[in-house]
Amino acid sequence: MTTDKEGFFWPTHEQELLLQATLFKEENAVTAWRNWAAIVDFDRLDAGSQRLLPLLYKNLTDQKVRHPVIDVYKGFYRMTWYKNRLLCHRITGVLRLLDEHGITALLLKGAALVSLYYKDWALRPMNDFDLLVEQDQVMKAVELLCRNGWTPVESPPAESDFQTRHACTLTDGSGIEFDLHWRIMHESGCNDVDDNFKGSAMRIDFCGVYVSVLHHTDQLFHVLVHGVRWNVIAPLRWVPDAMMVLREAGSKIDWNRLLQEARSRRLVVSLKKSLTYLYDGFAAPIPADIMATVKRLKPSVTERLEFWMNSRPRGLLRDIVYLWFTHVRTSGASGSVRLLLRFPSFLRTFWKAPEKKNTAGFLLGRLIRRIFNGAGASPGQNPAA
Repeated sequence: MTTDKEGFFWPTHEQELLLQATLFKEENAVTAWRNWAAIVDFDRLDAGSQRLLPLLYKNLTDQKVRHPVIDVYKGFYRMTWYKNRLLCHRITGVLRLLDEHGITALLLKGAALVSLYYKDWALRPMNDFDLLVEQDQVMKAVELLCRNGWTPVESPPAESDFQTRHACTLTDGSGIEFDLHWRIMHESGCNDVDDNFKGSAMRIDFCGVYVSVLHHTDQLFHVLVHGVRWNVIAPLRWVPDAMMVLREAGSKIDWNRLLQEARSRRLVVSLKKSLTYLYDGFAAPIPADIMATVKRLKPSVTERLEFWMNSRPRGLLRDIVYLWFTHVRTSGASGSVRLLLRFPSFLRTFWKAPEKKNTAGFLLGRLIRRIFNGAGASPGQNPAA
């Protein structure tokens, strides 16, 4: 691979072999699989790699590979189908409930990707699902869901959360979780940034329920940005996700709009590194002139710093920088001095400080607890997303 692998989220050598075994064809796939199988301890396979086993099973059977271990992979394939069908039932139930009460939802991430591109419920494991509703319908949606068996994992969202966060997580009695979004991604920042995505959305039949999903261009953009960041579970599946979008709908990608979204959202680094990795390592069907343009892109220093933060394991410094960029993206303020002066107020809002608490004392207490508690949950991170 020729990609400059800045950051800690990139696949290891063993994981790259597994990706090649799932995405290459004919002898190249078989060779990669044999090399991978020869060096990994299958009983200690990491969670990110386990997520690729259904796709590995499908690709190897397509290549007519015969081996006893194929039946083991088949078990993961069947289990994924079973769990995803249960999840599909819960998704359609939520969609119908929201629709009956006049709340329009947009289906995001895994469930949309499976329906549009994988077209086989056994190929892509999902631990949860994601829906977007308009910000002015969030409170109504949460109240409705709470009356129908769902419970917020943390406290129900408040008006202040619309500035500092992009989604909240709910769970039902069986342990199924879903993220209710009011912004498509953390990097969306101000609400109107997502208007292009929502305006280009498509309607599909999802398991008998009609629902909006992102356009192919925006699906690819979302996959790339969400994939190239550090996660507790190795973020490998963004690679097959992106390749599936490109293989199934590559001719429908508006490449100029993709590049414009990266520039306007200040996400040039994420786009450049992810597309280069796919093009150089997996022969992704990206037009040569687009790749030439991508490789000439010059991200700003602040974009590089934000990417650096997102690509590192969580810790005190990473969390503070993460929150700073969240503040920058959502505050609507201009000028570094004004942003800096407003940062303590943003932190109070994000951490839900009691009104009577002194700002300086509260923030100092948070930092001290963070230091002594070590690496707790990283702000805004959902490993299962």
